[in-house]
Amino acid sequence: MTQHLPPPAPIDFSGDALFLDFDGTLVELADRPDGVIVGERLIATLHALSDRLNGRLALVSGRDIATLDGFGMAGLAIAGSHGAEWRLADGTVSETARPPGMDDARGRFEQFADTHGGVLFEDKPLGAALHYRMSPEWGQECRALAENLAQAHGFHVQHGHEMVELRRAGVDKGVAIADILKRAPFAGHRPVFLGDDVTDEAGFEQVARSGGHGVLIGTMRATAATFRLPDVSSVNEWLHHSLKGGPED
Repeated sequence: MTQHLPPPAPIDFSGDALFLDFDGTLVELADRPDGVIVGERLIATLHALSDRLNGRLALVSGRDIATLDGFGMAGLAIAGSHGAEWRLADGTVSETARPPGMDDARGRFEQFADTHGGVLFEDKPLGAALHYRMSPEWGQECRALAENLAQAHGFHVQHGHEMVELRRAGVDKGVAIADILKRAPFAGHRPVFLGDDVTDEAGFEQVARSGGHGVLIGTMRATAATFRLPDVSSVNEWLHHSLKGGPED
């Protein structure tokens, strides 16, 4: 495993297309999915960066588009639900249907959360998740339930920071980034993707294949990223510094 990765250079507004994970990258992780704090400075910075990049900024998140819009991200390009849906800044939309069997999984997850203290159920339009950050002793049972339901319905099991999620197989953040890179205004530009979790590795691999690079956020681990920033605060400062002092377009 690489022991050290350097920080990325400031954004090149003439050549880069910027892709950003949300939780753990732009905002600190919270015990509850609805407990994250999205500051006004971050919202303003993201919209200003999108303008400077002529729309070549996209959030790439496990959260659905509607939830991110509610945090102040309406008007930005977003790939939500781990790539199962995306929207460009011009309103172009692509989404998959809710997977068959997801209602059964939702019911089983909700029942599990109701009977295991500290486990939180998160319902999503195209998936379902259990969060066990507040009660990690239930993690193994959460993961086992997810695996059983995945086998029964053909879902993909997505592991994250003390959570497990079921979603449609065949889509991920890398697939979403590849799709968006085929379309204006992203086509023909170098992709840069920032993410913190193992769910972001598919994105790191895709941007590398597309001539760009990934930026790992947080503690060093085995990764396809080639740059690193240590925490959420450093990401916000990097974005703000790029906006105020990065190369002009």
